[in-house]
Amino acid sequence: MTATATHVLPAVPQSQWSLRIWAPILVGLAILYVPVYFDLYEVFWRATNAAHGPVIVLMVAWLFWRERHELARCEPHGRDAIGPLLLALGLLCYVLGRSHSVHQLAAASQILVLLGVVRLMLGGEAVRRMWFPIALLLFVVPIPGSILDQLLLPLKEWVSGTVDTALHGLGYPIARNGVLLMIGPYSLLIADACSGLNSMVALTGIGLLYVYLAGHSRQWINVALLLSVLPIAFLANIIRVATLVLITYYGGEASGREFHDKASFVEIALAFGGFFAFEHLLLWIGRTRQA
Repeated sequence: MTATATHVLPAVPQSQWSLRIWAPILVGLAILYVPVYFDLYEVFWRATNAAHGPVIVLMVAWLFWRERHELARCEPHGRDAIGPLLLALGLLCYVLGRSHSVHQLAAASQILVLLGVVRLMLGGEAVRRMWFPIALLLFVVPIPGSILDQLLLPLKEWVSGTVDTALHGLGYPIARNGVLLMIGPYSLLIADACSGLNSMVALTGIGLLYVYLAGHSRQWINVALLLSVLPIAFLANIIRVATLVLITYYGGEASGREFHDKASFVEIALAFGGFFAFEHLLLWIGRTRQA
């Protein structure tokens, strides 16, 4: 019996294999969408204080990073046409959006592109795992102007009408003409930023993300939290506008302008504080029912 020497080739480390495969894809995605994000910042995020846009993008990137080990175990079981079709459709939307300066179409294309890349490279199981983070990118897509105009006017009328009714009921000398509030010698116009639309969109996106990460075992808590997002955001905006009106009434226009510059932070604090307070209330109710 003769012994034969066997030569075992050293295995390529998984990290190197992943880097070699994914680095060109990540660079390609960056080349495509960094300019899109820059345009969104210049046209929408900076002009409307829609800070939730970059926050959502960073959170989606973090969710992918968090799931990287699970995604590394996913392998496509055979090839199908769904991944390439999604990728091709996404790239078509990207080209049309960029060439015609339709920022909404260019931003929305990243959803199809990511779904196509994940499906093509990692298979359907990875898509099922990552569909929610990818869907969150919908909150990065700016609302089209035609839809925005139809939303802003009713929201401003609801805000001004609610503030007028509340303060009038408390005995303040307030009157309303459309979206113009008149209290004492002062007149305050409810502008687009005071409609609360941005805070509703932001809190909805971040609220969905929070419910996804919290993963409460009781589904009724998750449903109640999701249903509470819009009412809490609207109420926080009502408190913000009412506070602005009262500060102007008691302190004058200079005090009102000073508060107006900080009012968005107050609204954010009220909205998230109310959301988390409501969550604690639901958890307390759950423990009470269980006892």
